[in-house]
Amino acid sequence: MPPGHLFFDVSDYARPAARWLVRALLQTAVTPQHLTLAFTAAGLTAAILLAAGRWLGLAAVLLLVKSGLDGADGALARARRRPSRVGRFLDSVCDFVVNVAVYGGIVVSSLSGGEKASVVVLGAVALVSALLQVSVFNYFYLRYRTQTGGDQTSHVVEDDADGYPWDDPVQLRWLYLAYRAIYGWQDHLVAWLDRRLTRGSSAPLSRGFMTAASVLGLGTQLLVIAACAVAGRPNWALRLFATVFNLYALALLGVRRGARR
Repeated sequence: MPPGHLFFDVSDYARPAARWLVRALLQTAVTPQHLTLAFTAAGLTAAILLAAGRWLGLAAVLLLVKSGLDGADGALARARRRPSRVGRFLDSVCDFVVNVAVYGGIVVSSLSGGEKASVVVLGAVALVSALLQVSVFNYFYLRYRTQTGGDQTSHVVEDDADGYPWDDPVQLRWLYLAYRAIYGWQDHLVAWLDRRLTRGSSAPLSRGFMTAASVLGLGTQLLVIAACAVAGRPNWALRLFATVFNLYALALLGVRRGARR
């Protein structure tokens, strides 16, 4: 985004590390897709540790590493002036894979620890809630980027598979289809809710609102899971996302309703 429109992004706490990594890798053969695969490996390793209920401190560190690498892949592409729609969809699909593994790992650990089978339902509710919460933030983030003339590699609602000249069309098509299957309904749902809440108005988004919305970002969620893991209670994160964070998201949408004009 243009410098004059930057806001404090709570979920982007790993940005300084991501910038350092981009500077270190800028003149190397490492690609943004390599970083995407690296954060996927870090996230899946953390999920295995969570499922085993061991080395929870290391699992927490790996989740934070995942967050930093997640911020670096797109930044590296932009620094090389080679934004990529393939990379955009690959990033989101890999995020989903890691999320499913992490929440599944927490559920497996909880069952092994003697919790009732109802924790499976709690895990499913927490996962779907977390995905929708991130979709709410991403929707407003992309709306804000459009509003302020920022980067347009990602769209508010992804309704086409058009890419850049350097994007592989076959990879792009398959990744786009995977993205639509996973996130398409979420994007349309959040866009529909915003239209209903604002009655179709073009109420602008403020920096303060964006800072509040960033609490719902994926980076924040990973930080919460990491903190719960360090405390030895990763299943606390399931309850937080299924209750407190859902209430926060509803409150945020309520604020948006009050902004209509």
